[in-house]
Amino acid sequence: MNYPSFEEILDLQYKLAEYRKQYWIEHDLFTWQWWLLLLIFIVPWIIWYKVIPKEKKTECLSYGLLLAVLASQLDELGINSGAWAYSYQLTQLNRGLNPYNFSFIPVAYMIAYYYFPKWKHFILANVGIAILAAFVTEPILTQMGIYKTFYWKSIYSFPIYILLPIIFRFLMYYMLEKNKSKNAT
Repeated sequence: MNYPSFEEILDLQYKLAEYRKQYWIEHDLFTWQWWLLLLIFIVPWIIWYKVIPKEKKTECLSYGLLLAVLASQLDELGINSGAWAYSYQLTQLNRGLNPYNFSFIPVAYMIAYYYFPKWKHFILANVGIAILAAFVTEPILTQMGIYKTFYWKSIYSFPIYILLPIIFRFLMYYMLEKNKSKNAT
């Protein structure tokens, strides 16, 4: 079997990056979908700023950033495996849906993290967010032509939307408790 050289792969990556840039400028930039993505990116952070008290912003932000990084990586995994793609982007810098990964999802979960300190209520809030994200937001983004699935179904997203915030809450509580015990000594 004849494998491509590293230089051939780099050349294809360069061409693909140029094609994506041209596509984004001519197809995405300043369309109504682009403006919607901009709103999806900005509005949740305005809400977050107003509803999370100053003394809790650092803790909530740490929790949300953990979720955002993982959401972004899972998004990239889905794109690379051919499960889905995005025909509109806020920027052409990567292929993931940044407004969703770095704003909508983490902000929703940060608000739940703050307002539902009891595990039972936190889990119920996460189920509500998961229903909204998997069965409302994803289909709407599909109808708008922003999100295109190939073999992925919203039902696959649902448990992920529930489990990730729970895992990260355990992690945050563990780190906070460890920090408290460290400061107490």
